[in-house]
Amino acid sequence: MSEARIRDAHTRLTRLLAQKRLVLGVNIGLMSRPGSPVFRRIESALPIGIGLFGVISATILGGVTLGILALTAGIAVWFLVILPRIKDQVYARTYAFVTSAPEAFLQAWEAAAITLRAGEEECRPPDGDWIAFVRAARTREEDEEDGHP
Repeated sequence: MSEARIRDAHTRLTRLLAQKRLVLGVNIGLMSRPGSPVFRRIESALPIGIGLFGVISATILGGVTLGILALTAGIAVWFLVILPRIKDQVYARTYAFVTSAPEAFLQAWEAAAITLRAGEEECRPPDGDWIAFVRAARTREEDEEDGHP
């Protein structure tokens, strides 16, 4: 594919995402692993380390019962507070990464870490032609020119 064609499609993609005409799907599992351009080790290691320290401390100071209560509370906090926050942060960093440059988008696309969605239609790597998918989507300006709301 030509460089200009990819650059133009990426510019259009960025505009469509900003207008919410396309939705970026992110494979959080792939993008939050070591080796991913948006991975942050501290984001996963720190909460687990603090939780482990808290459970061991509670067990030492208050016995097994307090240790089990601390473990239960830690698991609840992980799934109800920390994990949703990590998912949101990984999505935001991935969105910023793929919209930053065509090369960044292609890197994530080739890794099968992202998808594109427009309504019920979806474009998935590696078989999906993201350039054709982006060209087929209409921007707000194009709809206004044709008299569509």
